[in-house]
Amino acid sequence: MHKSFLFKINITILLLFVCIGLKAQDSPIQQVPEFPTKEIYDLHVDKHGFLWIASDFGVARYDGISYVHYSSPLQISLGCTNLLEDNYGRIWFNNFNGQIFYIDHETVTLAESYKYKNEGNFPRMVMFHDQLLATSDKGLFVLDTKNLTGKYISNGTLTSSIAVLKDQVLVNAGKNWYLYKEATGLKKIAYTGDEQIPGNVNILANNTYNDTVYMMSNPSGIVKKLVVQNDTVKQCQQIKFDSFINTFSITSNNQWVNTIDYSYSLKNGEKIKGYNLSNIVTDLEGNKWFSSLYYGLQIQHKKDIANKTIVPQLDNDDLIVSLKKYKDQLLLGTQKGYLMLYDPASKKTNFKIKVSSTAGSINYITAINPDEYIVASSLSTYKVNVPAKKVTELVDIKTVKQVCYDNKAIYIASTSGLFVIPNEKSDVLNKQIMDAFGHVFTYNPVNNYFYLRVRSRAISYFPDQAALFVAVKTSVFKIDKNGMKPFLFDNSQVYAASLAYIDHRVYIGTISNGMLIVEKNGVQHLSVQNGLFPRSIFKIKLIDKNLWVVGSGPLQIYNTQKMALVDNYEFPDRSASQVFDLDGVGPMIYLASSSGLENFPLVKNSVDKKLKNYLLYIKINNKIAAVDSSHKLSYSENNVLFNIGIPAYLKAKDIYIKYCLATKTDTTWLTTEPGERTIRFASLMPGKYTLKAIAFDPRFGMADSMIKYDFTIAEPWWGGIGFKIILGFVFLMIIFYGYVTMLHKRLALKKAFDTQQELILAERQRISAEMHDDIGSGVFAIQSLADAASKNENAGEEIGQIKNMVNDLSVKIREVIWSTNVGNDNLENLLYYTYFQINKLFEHSEIDFVSELPDDIIDLKITGQSRRSIYLLVKELVHNAIKHSKATTIELKMFTDEQTLHLSVNDNGVGINPNNARPNGMGLGNIRSRVEKLNGTLLIENNEGAHINIKIPLSALQVIEFDKKLNKWQLFITSLLKNSSNTEHE
Repeated sequence: MHKSFLFKINITILLLFVCIGLKAQDSPIQQVPEFPTKEIYDLHVDKHGFLWIASDFGVARYDGISYVHYSSPLQISLGCTNLLEDNYGRIWFNNFNGQIFYIDHETVTLAESYKYKNEGNFPRMVMFHDQLLATSDKGLFVLDTKNLTGKYISNGTLTSSIAVLKDQVLVNAGKNWYLYKEATGLKKIAYTGDEQIPGNVNILANNTYNDTVYMMSNPSGIVKKLVVQNDTVKQCQQIKFDSFINTFSITSNNQWVNTIDYSYSLKNGEKIKGYNLSNIVTDLEGNKWFSSLYYGLQIQHKKDIANKTIVPQLDNDDLIVSLKKYKDQLLLGTQKGYLMLYDPASKKTNFKIKVSSTAGSINYITAINPDEYIVASSLSTYKVNVPAKKVTELVDIKTVKQVCYDNKAIYIASTSGLFVIPNEKSDVLNKQIMDAFGHVFTYNPVNNYFYLRVRSRAISYFPDQAALFVAVKTSVFKIDKNGMKPFLFDNSQVYAASLAYIDHRVYIGTISNGMLIVEKNGVQHLSVQNGLFPRSIFKIKLIDKNLWVVGSGPLQIYNTQKMALVDNYEFPDRSASQVFDLDGVGPMIYLASSSGLENFPLVKNSVDKKLKNYLLYIKINNKIAAVDSSHKLSYSENNVLFNIGIPAYLKAKDIYIKYCLATKTDTTWLTTEPGERTIRFASLMPGKYTLKAIAFDPRFGMADSMIKYDFTIAEPWWGGIGFKIILGFVFLMIIFYGYVTMLHKRLALKKAFDTQQELILAERQRISAEMHDDIGSGVFAIQSLADAASKNENAGEEIGQIKNMVNDLSVKIREVIWSTNVGNDNLENLLYYTYFQINKLFEHSEIDFVSELPDDIIDLKITGQSRRSIYLLVKELVHNAIKHSKATTIELKMFTDEQTLHLSVNDNGVGINPNNARPNGMGLGNIRSRVEKLNGTLLIENNEGAHINIKIPLSALQVIEFDKKLNKWQLFITSLLKNSSNTEHE
């Protein structure tokens, strides 16, 4: 009896330790990685669910993915505490140098009305309605959070700590106590209770529990419970701790005293040892957070809904890898090759059999009738009669991957090939099977089955198309009366690991492209766009009209009746396990995973677990802009980044965002990568945009609200209406300018043409006159002399006169020919011709002739009229000098500079007196007239002879040419106008 009692005691103790161990294992406290410091002073969960952290590195916000750190250039120290949230979403805190700050729209602002430089200690703060209250050396600091104005309320002494009650605030000032109300201000009240221990520092907890105030006294480690009654603070309890008290953590359902050695729950006596905690908070998901002064940020996740299923007779080193419902029980296949029948109701194992001494892991179990099942191991395949516990090996069929059947046959996909086993041996049935599948199978008459030697891993018969869908190594094939052909989607091969048929549809779980749903007349595609989380699907399994999807992401359910993914069920955490198989019995789902057999109820999520998402801030050209700021952006502000906040901590990296940047012409929806929280758009064109974004959690579905943000990117200054009007006006002015220029050039062309015609007419008249006057008279004189000579025998004198007249006439004819020859219309020809002709004047003269020509003469095309005028001008000047100057030497100079032709005739004769010239004299008058017509200047000087200098601008000599540098469009307009003019004339 004594031994029996000791045995029972030992068993009880052992079970107690096991329960404690299991409890610790269910909700362990874990280190949160990547936070940069191990010394954290305060935590706060805001109304949206974000976690705020105050540490020696400042203040940070955490959403389950990343930390956002906040600071201000005005901070004189980083260490912060006293995290508070006002009714307007601002987060308040103070540092240990006494500065008070608030965070609003991602910006940290100093509360300048609190004069921290005049304070001896950092403040203790509380939020009371729309007021921030802080202790002060002056009494109490009050800041209105509506208008952010602050003031001091003096009570004649400093205040040290503060606690918020339901409708008033308790303020401690050493031995003095005060109550604060917004209407009445500070009011001194009495205190009854144990006297304060000398040397102790007394601090009130900021929060209260049911209007119970908690005060800690250090270094004595005493906690006092206080209540306020009738303007008196009364002590109702005192608790002694053996450690220095850091802080209180007061929540709606618990009160924690955080000491250096442990944290103690005043509610249930629970202890958390060894963390030196400063605060404990619970987020909106139910996870518990701990801030430690030694170990940084810690988390205790809420208890998983999954429970371990203890299967009797399962070996400790064995693992369940497959399961299938049998009536209200479960057939379990183990890694060691055992087949077990487990009854969840009684929690008993009804049988355990080894299907074969050489069998490997049993990876697949399926029913072919109510009592018979196909059981496939890694080496062989067996048929099991469950009531009789009879196992029969299917010798020809190796490892079966999937089985399906209809009223004609059983279809098997295995590593040894595809098999079709008729339900009966019949030639008629065999022919039907051969015809139905295009004679691709070979018939085995001995064992009455059809086979195709192709290694396969999934199979499904689709009666609506009378076709087999088979997943092999290379791709998915469709076998029907037309034979075996690859099944294509979007003209590409499909790679799959699992197939299922239900309600006139075949479901294909692909390797990398979500799930395809094959209907009689088409194919639907389920992907992340439709809320399907995993791209790679390992297994799809039908349980009570729900298709369970096991893949690279969390578990999901597709309701085959509603034809939609179901997102309102809570699933267990799969972070540390691989799912092999699952099935359901009653309301419970059983999950075979690498961590054992788990069970969890299929229950819908409660409303408060709906996912939340928020637009936290916008970055425009890499600069943060407030969400409620102007939605009108300039043309250059076209790089926009949206940061979406999704407070989620259990499976934050599984959450992704569906978004659309909607315009008038584009409403395409896209998705971020799982865990991504930013949406970026670069180089946006001017226009109106609407960002639509919503978070999606595979466990909880879509967020409860969609984020919408409208913004406009303005047209550039050159794209505005005003600029377009100006541009149009300038364009018209250019056209007008071109038109005027064209008209001007047409007028110039007409003027030049008219001038040329006048010159030609004048030249013709001149030639006619000269021919008439000079040549005509000369010919008549020659004729007269010839007549006289014919009558006179001694005609020598008349013949000499005839000779001279013929010579003169020849010279005049040559001059006329030279002046009318267009080929001589250049400056160089003019100067040389003049030079040679002037030289001839001095052939029979005793006067010395000196001439000077430049070595280089510019290439200048001149008119025939100006050429003749220059020649006659020089000739007349020299002829006058020969005839009237009585000079012994005459000098002629002809040269040019860049703009002028210089002519000079100098002699050493008697000179010229222009005042004595005859009014009707042809010589000097002709010279002046010719010079004026050429726009030249004439200068006559007498200095030991006559010196005549003439300057003629080259522009007056040269031929008028049109501008050859006209723009093509001007020429085009000119040609159009010319054509138009020609048309009018026609």
